[in-house]
Amino acid sequence: MEPGDWLVVDVAGREDYPEEALAHIEGLPVSIEARRCSTPEEIIHRCQDADALLITGLPVGRELLEALPKLRAIVRYGVGLDNIDLGAARELGVDVRNTRDYCSDEVADHVVALLLALERRICEFAADTRAGGWLAGRDRPMRRLRGLRAGIIGLGEIGSSVARRLQAFGLEVVAYDPYLEPERAAALGVELLPLNQLLETSHVVSINCPLTDETRGMIAHAELARMRDDAVVITTARGAIIDEAALIAALRAGEIAAAGLDVLSEEPPDPDNPLLAMPNVIVTPHVGWASKQAAHDVVVGAFALLADALSSPEA
Repeated sequence: MEPGDWLVVDVAGREDYPEEALAHIEGLPVSIEARRCSTPEEIIHRCQDADALLITGLPVGRELLEALPKLRAIVRYGVGLDNIDLGAARELGVDVRNTRDYCSDEVADHVVALLLALERRICEFAADTRAGGWLAGRDRPMRRLRGLRAGIIGLGEIGSSVARRLQAFGLEVVAYDPYLEPERAAALGVELLPLNQLLETSHVVSINCPLTDETRGMIAHAELARMRDDAVVITTARGAIIDEAALIAALRAGEIAAAGLDVLSEEPPDPDNPLLAMPNVIVTPHVGWASKQAAHDVVVGAFALLADALSSPEA
């Protein structure tokens, strides 16, 4: 590495990058090293010489940021930035970037998959059939999706993709998003509603907003109590947006009908988490983003952001 080059440390430990990714940094003064780290303390210990970090979901707090004297940029392999202290990064002059939109289709597909699995009781019927009960439980109540109302919390790229899919199934789609221009919602054929009205009138509630100080715990006891008793809650965002204890209580009390969860407040969950044993809950292990194409695109997108950070006037 020549003097003045940027040292970029990939703390996710990646070493084999797509040619499309490497093309973004071709000719730029940068060297990349893979140093897999499993804790913030490891990053501090092993990345003192790093000018930039490529990271996934490890927490990046003020202590870590202050402990890396050369750090100028962080690029996240992923959308969410809730694992990074953005205020401290701004204060310390660290440029933070995230790869957005690389998995919008996958996450939206996962929302629909969870909804269909719950509404059509796919897991229950499959288990019965595997156990030899060909017609077992066929009288379980199911409802037609067409004509139901779906309320989307967070009508960004992923929420918009969810809206289009649910509309194709014949659902009426409404949304809550205080930061969205009404014109964009109108272009999607989606009515914007206050949160309480959305919760009170929706048969399906899909949570697709980022985790921030504002959204942490935004769906708690009072919000769940407002929902219809036949409502289905789907979340592929972040577990901490829902008060998990409140969700468990609402499901047990019959205040809502079911939940499809790709994220939890603790990941991996405690094996005794009641949500894992509830017959009206489907939990998947934070895989809504996943596909071969998305795994490729997230790296290409991260390298494009890295090249932009290297080329910025402040670099």
